[in-house]
Amino acid sequence: MQQTVYIVDDDELIQESLMLAFEQQDYAVACFSTANEYLTHLEQHTLAEHSALVLDLSLPDMHGLEVQSRLAKLGMSLPIIVYSGTADVPHTVQALTQGAYTLLQNPVSITTLIKTVQQAIDAFSATQVQRQRVKEATEQISKLSKRERDVAKLAAQGFSAQKVADTLFISPRTAEAHKSNIFTKLDINSVATLAQYFALAETHD
Repeated sequence: MQQTVYIVDDDELIQESLMLAFEQQDYAVACFSTANEYLTHLEQHTLAEHSALVLDLSLPDMHGLEVQSRLAKLGMSLPIIVYSGTADVPHTVQALTQGAYTLLQNPVSITTLIKTVQQAIDAFSATQVQRQRVKEATEQISKLSKRERDVAKLAAQGFSAQKVADTLFISPRTAEAHKSNIFTKLDINSVATLAQYFALAETHD
């Protein structure tokens, strides 16, 4: 799938040079001269998958940090590479605190910028995949009753039916029945999968 780079910079020469460089590396590129142009575009179009934003801090209509805030309020989530020739430490810290992947000081080489954008897209994609796995695991566990969750958690820790029974003050037969129901509800057939669900769900907590 082709990756997309959004570039927000009011310097047309920079836009043209960045567009050419990224297109030569087979990226789709969309350039905007102002923050409002970009934000209006996002309101009217679906955010491209596997995309990143290259954002100048010094825009004519809005500071780059404000663009970050607006994106967050719109629920738009994508990796942001902020760049600036005048960014001080407080602005750098604020940009990173608000979720920017990194801040690059201008002048920055095209090679470095392209490499950074690719790293940002890869890291963001990996994070999204992990979040989806956590979400699915949490949803699976939520299908269980409280007693089933108690049994499942102990089984996931490697407890035998006898040990589960002793811990929960139930009979081994009841423990086995719960375990069977758990596997059926979750459509799984191994304790390893159950353990994986709990490990992922705990990262969500």
